[in-house]
Amino acid sequence: MAPDTVALIIGRAVTDEEFRALLLSDPDQALQGYDLSADEVEAINNLKQEDLEDFSTKLDSRITKRRLWRG
Repeated sequence: MAPDTVALIIGRAVTDEEFRALLLSDPDQALQGYDLSADEVEAINNLKQEDLEDFSTKLDSRITKRRLWRG
């Protein structure tokens, strides 16, 4: 497993509204290029939209504007 990769994806989903929407609507496309195990993909697919959005609203606005991921 690559917890850093999973954390990167979750962080991107929280801070990037477009990526979050893609991840929730078409996870296969959103996860292209990431090296993930089947268990990691399943865990990411089980993320709930409400949880990601709720966490996003609690972040400082300066954090949500930074692009910390590759892509």
